Amino acid sequence: MSRTLFNYVFWQLLKVFGIASAVLAGIMTFGGLLRPLTEQGLDLEQVGQMLVYAWPGMSTYSLPIAALFATTIVYGRLASDNEVTAVRAAGISLGPLGLGMPALVMGLLVALLSVASLSFIVPAATLKVERTVVSNIGQFVVNRISQQHQVKLMQSGGQTPITIYARSARLEPPDPKQPGEQIVSLDGVSIATYTSGDRKGSLKVLDEIYIARQARAYIRQPSEEEGDDKPVLLRATLERGMKFPRSLIGRGDAAIQGGVGTYSFGPIELRSPLRENTKFMDMARLKDLLAHPEKSQRMNESLRELTRADQQREYLALLHRQITAGLGVIKFKTAGGVEYTLQPNSRPPILTDKSIEFPGDSAEKDAVKLFQTRQNAPSIEDVARSVKIRCFPDPDENRIAVSIELMDSTIKGPDYENPKDSYERNFSVAMPEEITRIRDRTAGSYLDFATSQNASIRTLRRNLTKQDNSVISELHSRVSFAISCLVLTMVGYGLGVMFKSGNYLTAFAVSVVPALVSIVLIVTGQHICENVPPDIAKDFKDPLHMGLVVIWTGNAIVLGLAVFLLAKLRRT
Repeated sequence: MSRTLFNYVFWQLLKVFGIASAVLAGIMTFGGLLRPLTEQGLDLEQVGQMLVYAWPGMSTYSLPIAALFATTIVYGRLASDNEVTAVRAAGISLGPLGLGMPALVMGLLVALLSVASLSFIVPAATLKVERTVVSNIGQFVVNRISQQHQVKLMQSGGQTPITIYARSARLEPPDPKQPGEQIVSLDGVSIATYTSGDRKGSLKVLDEIYIARQARAYIRQPSEEEGDDKPVLLRATLERGMKFPRSLIGRGDAAIQGGVGTYSFGPIELRSPLRENTKFMDMARLKDLLAHPEKSQRMNESLRELTRADQQREYLALLHRQITAGLGVIKFKTAGGVEYTLQPNSRPPILTDKSIEFPGDSAEKDAVKLFQTRQNAPSIEDVARSVKIRCFPDPDENRIAVSIELMDSTIKGPDYENPKDSYERNFSVAMPEEITRIRDRTAGSYLDFATSQNASIRTLRRNLTKQDNSVISELHSRVSFAISCLVLTMVGYGLGVMFKSGNYLTAFAVSVVPALVSIVLIVTGQHICENVPPDIAKDFKDPLHMGLVVIWTGNAIVLGLAVFLLAKLRRT
């Protein structure tokens, strides 16, 4: 094939491909961002930024359709103008190395462009879109409160939401001393936090409720100097508010833990919906995540839950050994210099994974006693019928919050006695060294030695399987998507020459079907790979292999079509 003919056909292909790609990307960009733009309340400059940053992603997904359309229309026009007949008369074959050479070269270029875009350009541009949205998150909260009187925000590293209910909201002017912080004033506000339940890990259980007449929410996004890896922080001050704990059972007068006044909420980290999505990770991040799965926020959260549970269980066992090994008492020393000494009764304590209970009766001679001593202050003695000790480890701070619940008790001071039905002593102690070392356990150590009966282990195994499947399917889908661009280009070449039509509408109708089949099967295969049930049973079958088959099925279909068309062209 001569250089003149190659250049003539190749530049026609590039021109039509560029126009088709730009038009399709523009339609997809405006269609995909229309609703988010109206809901976020972005100004004109931010709208322009989002359109620019979203363009690479939409352009990439338009590549196979645009390549198929371009080859169909260009070669169809050549065939309808009898230029294909003239080329054959000149002794040039209709094979991919003959007249199809320009289409083959363009297909290779589009495939390389697709891989580069999906692997590097789209992830970077998508994070810019997120930064633009986060820069206006205060207005987003105001809009949601105005429309629905509630807004849900996801915590970092987990699946549990924070729901803010309010009668009205307004955006306050920024504080010059905190330029990166957005301030939202809320009226008639309540904040509900949730934790994951035990039923297959999918049930969300109400954790705590904060109620206030007025509140101010402070939302701080990381600066560009801090980088995109830093989370968005949310904190709030509640005026004339109160807090209800996760459980009101047996708390009596301690049910409401915050009285009327100013109360603080947070700070908490808000989860990024994009950074944990494998579709928006570059190739280096995907490979690193596949080799080191514990680096993901979701896996981190699962490991933290297991670590906290193990630290809780081991610390309670340590306290239990202090009683049963002959020490006879349990001593706690707080950072503030207060020392608590628990003297049990004659009955054996009951140890569980979450508490130690000292049962008893109302007779004081067999009561449980708690002595509180402070430097330069008289001692306080608590005498209770029964006592329950709970602990809540904080692996980040290397401290343990201890809660001692006393039932049917009496507080005795130097010159007073105050009977109580039920109340708690809450304090914090330093974490012992042997408990601190539990934090170094890895996901592999839990999966190798733990049984599937543990709900947290099953959640960890499920998250690990889902994450690995997501990473592997994303790597396969990117390669499959790039190859589809090449194969669809050859399909367009065969369709154009055979149908001999340069009509745009006919070319689009003919070309869009194979492209959509390939794209739909790739997306469907990814969903199959990631469709891991909430609770992995013993008979669990990993959907990864089936999903990968579906991802490549689209390419197999269009490749078969391309081979059929090219073979038929050679026989004509």
